[in-house]
Amino acid sequence: MKAKKRLDQLLADETFQDDVLNLSQSSQKVILEKYAITKKELVYARRLFFGMRCRKMELGTGDMNYALKKLMKNIVNKPVFLKETKTNKSYFITLISKIAAVLSVPLLLSTIYFYQESRHFDNVQYASFNTIEAPPGAKTQVVLPDGSIVWLNSGSSLSYPSIFDPKSRNVELKGEAYFEVVKNERVPMIVTTNQNMQVKVYGTTFNVNTFADNGFVETTLIEGKVTIIPGNSKKEYLLEPGNSASYSVKGNSLQVNKVKDMYAYTGWKDGKLLFHDEHFSDIIRKLERWYNVDISLTDSSLGNYILYATFFDENIEQVLDILSNSIPISVDYPKRYKQADGSYSKRKIIIKRNYKRK
Repeated sequence: MKAKKRLDQLLADETFQDDVLNLSQSSQKVILEKYAITKKELVYARRLFFGMRCRKMELGTGDMNYALKKLMKNIVNKPVFLKETKTNKSYFITLISKIAAVLSVPLLLSTIYFYQESRHFDNVQYASFNTIEAPPGAKTQVVLPDGSIVWLNSGSSLSYPSIFDPKSRNVELKGEAYFEVVKNERVPMIVTTNQNMQVKVYGTTFNVNTFADNGFVETTLIEGKVTIIPGNSKKEYLLEPGNSASYSVKGNSLQVNKVKDMYAYTGWKDGKLLFHDEHFSDIIRKLERWYNVDISLTDSSLGNYILYATFFDENIEQVLDILSNSIPISVDYPKRYKQADGSYSKRKIIIKRNYKRK
């Protein structure tokens, strides 16, 4: 009970609100320690604030009066969810008090006003889409209109409407993303990939990798409930937590496997490179995206080596130097040249077989 009271007090704190709304991956740990809250409480607060946030605009006196009259009319005419009139009154006062602890009066009135007005647009098709891209060599966090949080890996993009249709939550993914989706059994989120595969999400945490370097699209479920709809199939396959579904793009087939190390699929979100029993050829493709470089492998047989490694905060030179202790390679770093427009060419790396080492 004390924890709930403490969180309620924080929700009414403007400094806490600003810190949560401006949350970044690097500041998350600082906020957790500063306010002595759990990660779960932080996610709850972030979703709450983004769910209530609306466009900044000044409402006139007429709009405020309209919002209040509309609210009072609904309260007077629709007390059906409570049994006794006295209870109705006390419940309403308690409810408004709790809301007022979090929202200022103008924001409360604005929220009521826009909520009432938005009910007139239930059948509108929202055509306005946003596309967020994670630059090469970087990661990006996105908060969707319903409060769901998405982390985009390097070179990935996510398209979504500025406002979700009341009957659908559809997004389009290219690349790799980690999702924390707000639960809504009646309106599942549909994640459509560029490989013509869909993931239907009922409220869960999962990772989707659509890069398809090896011809497969992977969906890994951490917790919750999702179903996979491969290709043009109308059949849905339920994926259980702790499992990963691999969809073969060419074969249009689906295979489900138990995940031994979940962090191998999700560690990238926290800035970690994990290669667990992976071919060197697959590792090279991941390094190219991660560091935004072009890597040339002069001896294709080197790609058959299977490696197990974890990296955190190492640069590309350090990573390849460490890998060279396990496999017989030598690395060249050609000098970048200046292009006609004044920019420099993309960095290239050449990996050769080192015949002096076994």
